[in-house]
Amino acid sequence: MVEKILFSLENCSKCMQTKELLFDRKDITIVTYPHDVNNWSSEQLSNAKAYGVFEDLQVTAPILWVDGKKIIGYLRIRKWLQDNK
Repeated sequence: MVEKILFSLENCSKCMQTKELLFDRKDITIVTYPHDVNNWSSEQLSNAKAYGVFEDLQVTAPILWVDGKKIIGYLRIRKWLQDNK
């Protein structure tokens, strides 16, 4: 089974829009981190680094991680969801 994780940030309008698109997708795990990286727990920090999204999340969100591939941004994620129903 392909692992799918949506990395999002608190107080992020694009992240909220993306989560609304995923409300019926049971195959995608959603994780939400504090907007300020200084407020991340050590577990959140290590998890973001393990999936290779730490640097990206400091610049933009959301990020959909699909079995090693990163889909960055609301519009790209929406397109991916449309293509992969």
